[in-house]
Amino acid sequence: MEHDFPSGSLEPLIAELVTDSSLTAYVQNLIHQQPLLVRFRPDLEHCFHAKRTQEFSLIFRIASALWLLLFIVVMLGTWLNFSYIFKDEDYVIWQSTFAFTALSLIMLTTCAYLPKTHGFIHHYVVAPIVTLLLYQLLVGSLAYPDGKFNIYASYNMIIIMVIAIFSLRLLWQKTIIIMASASLMAVATVFVNDWQVMTLQFLHAFALIGVVLLSIAFFVERRERLSFLHEILLAIKSSELVRINTHLGTIAREDALSGLANRRAFDDCLDVEWDRARREEQPLALLFIDVDHFKLYNDTYGHTAGDDCLRQVGQAMKKALLRPADTVARYGGEEFVVLLPCTDTLGAEEVAERVMRAIDILAIPHKRSLVAFHVTASIGICNITPHEHHTISAFLENADAALYKAKASGRHCFKHYQEPPQKMKFNFQG
Repeated sequence: MEHDFPSGSLEPLIAELVTDSSLTAYVQNLIHQQPLLVRFRPDLEHCFHAKRTQEFSLIFRIASALWLLLFIVVMLGTWLNFSYIFKDEDYVIWQSTFAFTALSLIMLTTCAYLPKTHGFIHHYVVAPIVTLLLYQLLVGSLAYPDGKFNIYASYNMIIIMVIAIFSLRLLWQKTIIIMASASLMAVATVFVNDWQVMTLQFLHAFALIGVVLLSIAFFVERRERLSFLHEILLAIKSSELVRINTHLGTIAREDALSGLANRRAFDDCLDVEWDRARREEQPLALLFIDVDHFKLYNDTYGHTAGDDCLRQVGQAMKKALLRPADTVARYGGEEFVVLLPCTDTLGAEEVAERVMRAIDILAIPHKRSLVAFHVTASIGICNITPHEHHTISAFLENADAALYKAKASGRHCFKHYQEPPQKMKFNFQG
């Protein structure tokens, strides 16, 4: 059974599929076995039908004009070659059949060019029209079993079903339903009207046409299903490659120990924010942060404990930043940096206080610290509104100089590169 699916990109649907770790083995197993009757598990079946529906909407538009052209050619050929076998009283059947077929094809063509041609039209419009087309051909053949209508009907049944299978993307199960429904409706019509039964010749012809068309529909669908499996397998491999590349990119820009941005990522961010601050004449603040007496901590508790200490401190600083634009990175060893766009001196001081308080709250024991009984940090602050004569290297050097100033002042504090007036922005020369 086909379903109604919205048109649009299938990438989210496929992306959800390829995250399943068991999918690769499942797809590879089906490709290896290549069973005669190919069926998928529910999630894969859903995606397959969605893909066919999307392709249907594209092919439908291209094929619709060809249907009308082919119909006109067949009708003219039938008229020119076989019109002599119709008596005057039979032209009503001929004309009604011609008109109904033409109207049905016009309806299909109109459906093809609707703003959104998707599964609803495929399921509830196309299939019934095809069924009615076959029905009226069968009725004409049953009503005139002497063979004069059978030539026209046979030609048109083949054309209609071939178009339906290849252009309308009918599954072989639906092909059976359409042919069976049309046949039952035609037989019922004959019974109600007490017409003559169909000739054995026509019965054989219809059976042969049915077997051929069902075989075509079955093997076309089987080929599509196997091709779909190869597409899914390719999507899985592509997804895995993207995941690996993303992971490698993350590793290249992330500090493995702390989980923060590394120096490379920080330098890239600083370049971007520096250009933006200079272009928009906005202040930019930088904090250099150093864990106090970290060497003594390592000597006392070991490097494993030291790594865990840096990890906790880094995450505490990250949580202390309130804006998404603020960046914290591990600069090297026990040194960290915090970049604060659009931040003046007072704003930088507030962030420095939050960072120091967040580290204090951790209360990581440090019995050999000369400052406190727990791990603390010293912070150097540099604030600037960049201009053309300013440089990034000087910006970094001055923040580092402010850090040494904080250490010289007893640690566990923050100091500015240069103490500006409280409400003035800090611009430095070189």
